[in-house]
Amino acid sequence: MEDPEEVESESEEEKKPDIKLGEIELKEGAVLVIKKTNYKGNDRIDFRVWYNTARYKGPSKQGFTVSMEKIDKFVKIVDNMKKKLKE
Repeated sequence: MEDPEEVESESEEEKKPDIKLGEIELKEGAVLVIKKTNYKGNDRIDFRVWYNTARYKGPSKQGFTVSMEKIDKFVKIVDNMKKKLKE
C-alpha cells in the first residue's frame, strides 16, 4: 500500500505553474487573459475573462480551453477567419 504522504508530494511535483501568454482589454474592468495551464497532468491554453471592478475581482465563467493537441487546428481556424474578414 502506498504511503499517503508520498502520493501527495508526487502530485505536488507534477503541478506546473500557469504561464500568462497575453491579454486583451475588452472594456474597462474586463480583460481576456490567455495562459497556458495544466489540469490533471494535461497542458492546455485557457482563454478566460477576468474582472477588476468594485464588485468583483477575479476570473469569470466566460471562457474556454483548448488542449495542446488541438492548438494548431485552433490557430489555423483563426488565420482563416482573418483572411475571410479581409475579403
